[in-house]
Amino acid sequence: MNPSAARVVVTGLGVSCPMATGQAELTLAMREGRSGIAPIVSFPVPDMVTPAVGEILEFDPKAYVIPRLKKTLTKSLKYMARDIQLAVAMAQVALLDAGLADGGVDPTRIGLDLGAGIISTELQELSGAIEESYRNHDTFDYKIWGEDGIKKIQPIWLLKYLPNMLACHISILSDCQGPSNTITAGDASSGLAIGEAYRILSKGRADVMISGGADSKIHPLSYCRADILGLLSKWNGDPHLASRPFDRKASGLVLGEGSGILIMESLGHAEKRSAKIYGEILGIGAGTDAVTILKPLTGKGMEIAIRAALADAGLKPTDPAISHICAHGIGVPELDAAEAHAIRQVFADRPDVPVTSLKGGTGNMGAGNGGVEVIANLLALREGFVPPTLHCDEPVSEYGLNVVRGTPRSTDSDIFLSLNLTRYGQASCVIAKAWPKSQ
Repeated sequence: MNPSAARVVVTGLGVSCPMATGQAELTLAMREGRSGIAPIVSFPVPDMVTPAVGEILEFDPKAYVIPRLKKTLTKSLKYMARDIQLAVAMAQVALLDAGLADGGVDPTRIGLDLGAGIISTELQELSGAIEESYRNHDTFDYKIWGEDGIKKIQPIWLLKYLPNMLACHISILSDCQGPSNTITAGDASSGLAIGEAYRILSKGRADVMISGGADSKIHPLSYCRADILGLLSKWNGDPHLASRPFDRKASGLVLGEGSGILIMESLGHAEKRSAKIYGEILGIGAGTDAVTILKPLTGKGMEIAIRAALADAGLKPTDPAISHICAHGIGVPELDAAEAHAIRQVFADRPDVPVTSLKGGTGNMGAGNGGVEVIANLLALREGFVPPTLHCDEPVSEYGLNVVRGTPRSTDSDIFLSLNLTRYGQASCVIAKAWPKSQ
């Protein structure tokens, strides 16, 4: 990190994932090794490989609204897909937690940088237009679609599904007039967004940034897409055990959903207003494998991201202050192998560095991964433990990883790496330091 750059701290947290909603609940779930993976309840999946998903049950976005915004938000909810609702709700929680729910920051100095995924449309919203386009034909007629079918779609339909609408709704509700961006890079989205927010703050272009991300893969279209791509877990046992990061019996991913929103600000700004501080972002890195049909994923992009983040933070792999690595660990053997290779390459001089993954309890939360995982590991290290990797009963020995499993592992170290990786090779690494609870 540039010595003249501003230090960046985390002062507010909003988190909801299949394991739990809220700081205390998530900390307890990690400590007790509770999983949020279960048979799906949102829609029937009789023909799917496995019915297991990571759902956030009984989620009510109105329950998390800042009181003065309740009337405004209630009217807006019908224009929000679930991904957007998750982001908006946890942003309200994070702002309240940071003491910024009622302003207190120059609007031109507070911005947003969020990760978002592909937001799938509700099928009934397009069904009328599609049916019209098959009128008197056995195949889809684009002429009818353009002339008559499209008229059956509500004019505001698209506003529910644009990825940038997560940031739009939050910025409107909180009057954020500073830098704003939305990153859509699959599972690496919110890790990359946190990195971009960190850069904006360290360069003094804003005082406060709302960052992280949200995504919901619990949708028929998302399920079909993952199934067609051959990514879904083929586990035919207890559905609760289907997500198995780095495990010998891993056979694919389990879809999940989650929202992890962080309030990040310059240390000087946080100290000036006597804000409580959860931790500090020390460094960030990004990389890519440049995957093609003829060039499969190798993990090189992840290796580049890790090395860049360590250099940015001024750390070496052997630094004892590094407690552990929170890996992407998605349960897809090809991705897990590539990520493990990257970790081994960087940490060759410290092969016993502890590695964990939350995916055994959450499933793959897509663009919500990085935000949720950075928050979860900050909370865990503030309590002095590394969360275990659930359902990794037989770690793949060829991966060469020291996987934390079974029960939480005690630690006195306060720095962790959070990794996220896509099957196309995009990779992010966030290095953060947990601050003591008394600080």
